[in-house]
Amino acid sequence: MKKFMGFLLVLALVCFLGGCATLSEDECLQADWYQIGHIDGTLGKPRAVFQKHIEACQKHGVTADSRAYYAGRNDGLKTYCTEATGFEQGKMGRSYKHVCPPAMEPAFMTGYMQGRKIYEFNKKVAAVKHKMADIEAAIRSKEEQLYSHQLTREDRAIIRAEIRSLDIEYRDLARELRYLEEENPSLSMR
Repeated sequence: MKKFMGFLLVLALVCFLGGCATLSEDECLQADWYQIGHIDGTLGKPRAVFQKHIEACQKHGVTADSRAYYAGRNDGLKTYCTEATGFEQGKMGRSYKHVCPPAMEPAFMTGYMQGRKIYEFNKKVAAVKHKMADIEAAIRSKEEQLYSHQLTREDRAIIRAEIRSLDIEYRDLARELRYLEEENPSLSMR
């Protein structure tokens, strides 16, 4: 039985990450609906997932036990609907599917919003760093062009002006990055 529960947990994680929501014939025939519901709840899956399980198992002549499933899902949501899980979900940039019961949702959302701030901060920092890397590459390319023997004096002047412009843009981005990190010291540490 422990082996089967471990199998179900692995299956649930694979399905959660891969987007599948159906069960095979063997899984339907051996289903512990409480355990399936518990795993779905622990992973924060919406109620609609159960309908997909029903449809998958009906194809194999198996009727799902909704009472056991929802009892397990409700118990699983007690694990999912915490401030810590909310924080991790927000930090990873995942969307909240409004699965937490009203009594548990405030704690989840407190963590979620804190995690989401970190996600948004990291996204901004990554975008600035990406732009900076693009500019560095463009400057290197322009500098290599300067060594071409086929350039006229005017061409060289244009390339140097482009390099100066890129350098100014790079410095502006570096200031923006410093500003982001200085204004959000608690976020830049995470």
